[in-house]
Amino acid sequence: MIKRLRKIFLVTPILFGMMWMQGCIHDDFDTPPLPDIPVGTVITLGELRDMFQGEVIHFNDDYSIYATVTMDDKSGNIYRSAFVEDGTGAINLRLQAPGGVYEGDSVRIYLRNTVLSSYQQMLQLDNVNVDRNIIKIDTQKEVTPTLLSIPDIRPDTQGHLIRLDEVQFVNEHVGQPFADSENLLTINRMLEDCSGNRIIVRTSGYANFADDPVPEGNGTLIAVVAQYRQDMQLYIRRLSEVNLDGERCAIPGDDYDLITLQELRENYYNGITNIPPNTRVQGVVISDDANSNHPRQNLFMMDDSEHGMVIRFAENQDHGHALGTELRVIVSNMEVSEFNGLLQIDNTPPGNAYNLGPTDLPDPKNRTIQEIKDNIDMYQSTLIRIQGVTISGGNTFSGARTITDATGSMMLFTHNWASFANSPLPSGTVTITGIVSFHFDPQLMIRNLNDITEE
Repeated sequence: MIKRLRKIFLVTPILFGMMWMQGCIHDDFDTPPLPDIPVGTVITLGELRDMFQGEVIHFNDDYSIYATVTMDDKSGNIYRSAFVEDGTGAINLRLQAPGGVYEGDSVRIYLRNTVLSSYQQMLQLDNVNVDRNIIKIDTQKEVTPTLLSIPDIRPDTQGHLIRLDEVQFVNEHVGQPFADSENLLTINRMLEDCSGNRIIVRTSGYANFADDPVPEGNGTLIAVVAQYRQDMQLYIRRLSEVNLDGERCAIPGDDYDLITLQELRENYYNGITNIPPNTRVQGVVISDDANSNHPRQNLFMMDDSEHGMVIRFAENQDHGHALGTELRVIVSNMEVSEFNGLLQIDNTPPGNAYNLGPTDLPDPKNRTIQEIKDNIDMYQSTLIRIQGVTISGGNTFSGARTITDATGSMMLFTHNWASFANSPLPSGTVTITGIVSFHFDPQLMIRNLNDITEE
């Protein structure tokens, strides 16, 4: 009996102590105090952008901006970045670490220790620490996209969330993935309107929609405006904002007069350099855009007359027209000119070229080097095959090399940015296919390594 009482007396204080301790435990913990981030002078994003006059600005004083986040990096299409807008302007925030600020967040941006700079013509607020420079005021605040047309997209629209109506991706990009998720490569796809105006849609290989195919139809697209050097670009936030399921634009030019490249060449040599109004040319692309052995705004075309010519686009950007594409180009009132002896239709607006789909390439003509040199005006910008050739003058293709057959020699030229520029030259006798070009003297340019076959 005594032992049992001792156990009761021993257990009772323990139970009482546990009950007392439990009564002291509660869930409403004290919130740790937030850092005291001053407001300082309040400015707008428009005023911030106006501060930049070409020199980097380091903020050492107290400034604040109130804005709303229009794009975050959750989709993977941008990294360590967010775009914000406030009604007076917009800007890209470059974050010290990814995440922490999300689309729809209403924020105060404290500028101390941030840096206002320009990267390849894109204005940005760099060195933003989410904990020290971002104060969230509210969430899920929607910003209505600004309705623009492609020509409206200029440097002063950088960072803005915009909507484009009646647009479509160019035919050659339809069905291709937005980006390369396997190799994590960013890819540019081209968006156009029915007037032929174009803009780049840039997608990261890390984007969660990188593998999705580019849609075929015409419709509405919402995106954020960016810039890289002289190229205006768009970043998509999510595929649900790409609503392109309508009928595509009609391809213009059916009622235009078709002029052959042979006629254009003959007119030029007879002193007629201006092309008549309501005129089009139509042929097949014989240059290889994918392997880039030509300036990126140049394209070599042949037509049914078996003659060729360079189409040189007005904007210094990759035109994207692939080898073997049938192309219609509106050339009304344009000028045929020479660049160091190479005949070209110059300053062609990219929107004047319409992809009609893939077609058969012309068969290369078998010619000797001497025949090419003797008839350079006839063979310029056409496909030629030369047999029994040796290549000398270096170890790789890059630069000026010499090709020789039984009749003579001429230059083989490869631009240093071509995909095969650093590939080794073959040591034996080969058959070579290429495009006849001219730069003060005749030269041959191969399109890719498949243009070289050993004999």
